[in-house]
Amino acid sequence: MTFVNNATLPIVNRQPEFIEQLLDEQRDLSAVELFSDWHSSHDDSDVAVAPAQEKYYRRLLPASAPGVNQQFAFEVDLNACSGCKACVVACHTLNGLEEDESWRRVGTLLVGDPEYSDAASIQHVTTACHHCEDPGCLNGCPVKAYDKDPVTGIVKHLDDQCIGCKYCTMMCPYEVPQYSKRLGIVRKCDMCHQRLSVGEAPACVQSCPNEAIRITIVSKGVNLFDDCDSIVPSAPSSAITMPTTRYTSQFPLEPRNARPQDEHVDEVAESHWPLAMMLVATQISVGILIAESIATITLTLLAIDVPTALPITAALSAFVIANLGLGIAPLHLGQPLRMWRVFLGLRTCWLSREAVILGKFMGILALGLTLQLLPVVWDWIPASVQAYVPTQWIPSWAGRALVISSIPVGLAGLYCSAMIYIATKRRLWRSQRTLPRFFGTALTSGPIVAATIFATAGFGITAAILCFVGLSVGVWKWTLERRLYDPTRCQSDTYDARSKRLIDSHLSETLRMRSFCAVIAIAIAALACVLCPFLPMAGGLVALSSALVWIVGENLERLLYFQSVVYDRMPGTL
Repeated sequence: MTFVNNATLPIVNRQPEFIEQLLDEQRDLSAVELFSDWHSSHDDSDVAVAPAQEKYYRRLLPASAPGVNQQFAFEVDLNACSGCKACVVACHTLNGLEEDESWRRVGTLLVGDPEYSDAASIQHVTTACHHCEDPGCLNGCPVKAYDKDPVTGIVKHLDDQCIGCKYCTMMCPYEVPQYSKRLGIVRKCDMCHQRLSVGEAPACVQSCPNEAIRITIVSKGVNLFDDCDSIVPSAPSSAITMPTTRYTSQFPLEPRNARPQDEHVDEVAESHWPLAMMLVATQISVGILIAESIATITLTLLAIDVPTALPITAALSAFVIANLGLGIAPLHLGQPLRMWRVFLGLRTCWLSREAVILGKFMGILALGLTLQLLPVVWDWIPASVQAYVPTQWIPSWAGRALVISSIPVGLAGLYCSAMIYIATKRRLWRSQRTLPRFFGTALTSGPIVAATIFATAGFGITAAILCFVGLSVGVWKWTLERRLYDPTRCQSDTYDARSKRLIDSHLSETLRMRSFCAVIAIAIAALACVLCPFLPMAGGLVALSSALVWIVGENLERLLYFQSVVYDRMPGTL
């Protein structure tokens, strides 16, 4: 740079300063602006610019958008699929999935000799979301985090709505939604709808070297599936959600001549331990209220005076136990701060109904308990607060009536809890198996806990009767469970046999601990039945010990309920 002494003289040969260089650079169009200009110029023209690779996949896409009562669907030519998993890699890469996350999987069918001799041929099956006509994931989501596009029929997951409850993974019979522990939500295949919207093929369609996957248009509501129909052998019944994916093959794909290579492989399912503890706790809570109410009403009809403290203690115990369970349940969620949205699925989702009804159960119980405790704590309430409590308008029986009225609400909540799993259509979770186990917990643990309260209050005979009721139901419930794991009985049911094999291989210790707790709890309860009439206080302590051991066993039973479940699945989904 040239300097001069006279400031009035012009500066010559001056190099541009750094700020001026930046301003000059800003005068050039950025990449975004260049793309915008290019896009505008092509929009103004009458020439439609197709994707660069369109010539390679144009015939794999439909020529037009779906019409009325139609939707997009995958069509897979099993004879063309070589099992190379290029579709899996492309889907994983272009959708930015987690290391262990996969929206498309490839399994293997053995076709021909049912004994899998050397004569059997191999056929690969690539599978992803089937974008069902009646999606289980959408119907089961408590927060409406799924949407089925009314035009294309594509089932999309709304990530910002998801609370990570993972119930959709149970409701989908094809195990399509995948949970991301890092994000705390589930995600799934959306048929690359953003690519389809501009005429570009999904990642799996583009990447398949054999053109085994294509997008077609199918009509809605014309395929009436029977309970025995499935899209490929070993897959769940198509009548559950009406999947739209179509598999074609030159071989007859029937269960009698085609079997998945992994049909004898089952893995331990997720324990869902927060849910297990919540279920047991709420069932015990309702059981305590039922047992105490029946016993108190019976004693009252027999003209035996029951102290006010006894029903208050029972209601308080039920409230605390249920609160503990409901407080643990959010640990199951990936996004617990979003759980307030759970009521959104009330119309279709049993999980939403359970949350709302159990919430009302706790509210009614809390109000009733408050009214019952009000006379007890009245002297400790500041006078300034007492002035705002309309005691003259509150009947003395209101608290007790509210506690009793909470029982049918609690029973409705327990029914919703059972229906959450019955609705998944998994055979081992059917109503004949689930309802006795769930309500059996209430009718076993509840009376034994109530017996402890009555024995402590000096009602030894009543405590003995309650212990006997809990003991009897406990023996029945445990016998029912033992029948499920009987090897001779399991041979007649494929699902029971698979579940028993899974338990013997991976869950035998849990089953032994469950049986041990049941035997010990039943023996202690029998001892409590003998002691309570003669030594009520000692009998109450023994009954409490029995209740604690039994509750531990019930939690183990609920873990087995979740972990040992087996079900039909697409080939290779493990």
